[in-house]
Amino acid sequence: MAPNKFTLLVLVLLFLFAILVKPANARNDYLQYDNHCQGPTLEPYMEYSQTENIGRGSSTSGYDDDRGTVGVRLRIPLTSTCSKEYRKVFNENALLRQQLEMLKMCSRYKNLELPDQFAEVREKCDGIKRKPEAAEADDKR
Repeated sequence: MAPNKFTLLVLVLLFLFAILVKPANARNDYLQYDNHCQGPTLEPYMEYSQTENIGRGSSTSGYDDDRGTVGVRLRIPLTSTCSKEYRKVFNENALLRQQLEMLKMCSRYKNLELPDQFAEVREKCDGIKRKPEAAEADDKR
């Protein structure tokens, strides 16, 4: 295959790839974490360093310097734009997203007989039914 044909083939394949590719979107929005309201955090740490110091001149009067440190670090943000009102709205939105996702899941599995492994899903989706008017309208169609 000639170099010009190969280049043309690669360009055509890249063009087709660019046309056919779609962006990926998160499926469960409620799983995304908001780092905006971070409070004080306590984190353990451990450090170890080993260095060898060699003395000056031709003598080998060096020494080894081994250091180990273990501790706990407390981080407290000095400034924050996170208010009680923001936290309240954020928590309400997170609960709403979870409930909407649960409704979506329940509608998928409402006609299935779920075994004991899915007892939690069965329990959460128990009692979710269509309104009588909506069920009648669907039957007439």
